[in-house]
Amino acid sequence: MRLSLSILLALAGCTTGPAITPMATAPDVYVIARESPGGFPKMDKLKADTLDEARRFCDARQAELEVIDSQVSSGWNVTGNTPRFQMRFRCASK
Repeated sequence: MRLSLSILLALAGCTTGPAITPMATAPDVYVIARESPGGFPKMDKLKADTLDEARRFCDARQAELEVIDSQVSSGWNVTGNTPRFQMRFRCASK
């Protein structure tokens, strides 16, 4: 049982892709973020990947992506922060 739980917890940290979550204060607004996995990332790629994921999310709901705002982190630093792009969006009716 402990081995199964350990494996499950280890795999939980290996998920791919960003989680799209609705905002508690505005249920029709979603938040998505991508963080660099390491190496020397390009912020343009992080932004493009985030926009693509949000667009697919809205397409699945037969709606159009409407970006509300976005934030870019500063890059690498000694505290362990990595480049990150976060965006708030909604899926507007077509």
